[in-house]
Amino acid sequence: MNRRGFLASLPLALSCVQAGAVLATVPAKAGLRALADSKSFRFGSAIDLQNIGDPGACELYVENVNSITPRNELKWKATEKSPGIFSFAGADRVVAFARNNNMRVYGHTLIWYRVPDWVSEITDAQALRTVMNRHIKQVVARYKGSIDAWDVVNEPLEYDAPDLRNCVFRRLLGDDYIRMSFDMAHEADPGATLVLNETHLEKKSAIFEQKRVHILKIVEDLVTGKTPINAVGLQAHFRPGLDRIDPEGMGRFCAALKDMGIGVYITELDASCHFLKHDQGFTQAAYADIFRDVITVAAERGDLQGVTVWGMSEKYGEPDETGTDADGACTKRINLYDENNAPRSSADGIRQAIEAM
Repeated sequence: MNRRGFLASLPLALSCVQAGAVLATVPAKAGLRALADSKSFRFGSAIDLQNIGDPGACELYVENVNSITPRNELKWKATEKSPGIFSFAGADRVVAFARNNNMRVYGHTLIWYRVPDWVSEITDAQALRTVMNRHIKQVVARYKGSIDAWDVVNEPLEYDAPDLRNCVFRRLLGDDYIRMSFDMAHEADPGATLVLNETHLEKKSAIFEQKRVHILKIVEDLVTGKTPINAVGLQAHFRPGLDRIDPEGMGRFCAALKDMGIGVYITELDASCHFLKHDQGFTQAAYADIFRDVITVAAERGDLQGVTVWGMSEKYGEPDETGTDADGACTKRINLYDENNAPRSSADGIRQAIEAM
C-alpha cells in the first residue's frame, strides 16, 4: 500500500473518541504546546491507546505536545507476534490521532532485546538477519511520511553496566547488528531521522560515564563507516534519591556528539517514587529542577532536537511498584500532571527550559 492509500485507510479519529463517537478536535490552549510551537521546538509525550479514547486524557495531549510516541504499539511484540504476520491496528490509530491534531510521530522501537519468543529462539545467523530485515522494512516503510524519527536500536548496553547486552541479535550477528539495523531502516525510509536510544547517559556515576564512553565509540564507528545515524536518545528515567544528573559528564557527551554532527533527543523523561527513601530531604518541587536541568544541559551543550516525556498524567499511568514520594502524594511515575490532573512542578521545569532556548 502506498502512503496515500495508507493515510486514506486510517480511522477517522480526530482528537478524542468516547464510546465509538468522534468528537470535535479540542482547541490547543496556551500550554506547553503553544510555547514549544513558538520556539519551533519538538515537545512530545508517550501515549497509550486508552489515552486516545479518553476525552480528559487526550485533551492534555492536545494542549501540551506537538509530537507523540506510541509507548507499545510499534514494538515487535505488537507488530509481529508471529513470524511474518504483521498487525498495525494500534499503531494506525495513534498515527491517525497525531495527523488530525497536527502532531509529529516518533517511532519506538525497531530493534530491542525484548522480542517475541519465536525471535529469541532463532539459532541461525542468516535466518535472524532475514527476519530482522523483513521486520524493519515492513514497519518503517508502512509509516514512511507519517513517522519522521525512529529509535532504531533501543538499549544496546546493559541497564546498569557499560557492556553490550547479550541479546539474540548480538549473539548471532555480533556487534555489527547495530550497523545492520540502521542501514535497513535507512533503506526503508531515507528521509527518516534514525536514533540510537540508551539509558543512564545523563546521570552521575563512574559506570554511567563508561556507558557514555562506549556509546560515543559506537557512534564514532558508525559515523566513520558512513552508517546513516542522526541522533542519540537519552531516556532520562530518573530515580530521585538515587540518581543525580551529571551536568559536566552529560554536557561533554552531548558536545562530543555535536562535534560529530549527531543530534540529541531526550526520549523518555520521567521520575520514579521508588528511591525517595534514600533522600528524605527531597520534595515534589525538586522535580522541576530535574526536568529543567536535563533539558537545559542538552540544549546548551548539544544539538537538542526534541524532548519527550514518558507519559502525560499519573492518572492514566501504571502504579510505580512501591511506595510514595517524600510528601506522600506519589503512587505512579512522575509526569506533568498528578492523579487529579493538576500540574506538577515538573511542568514548570520544562516550561523554564523551553523558554530559555
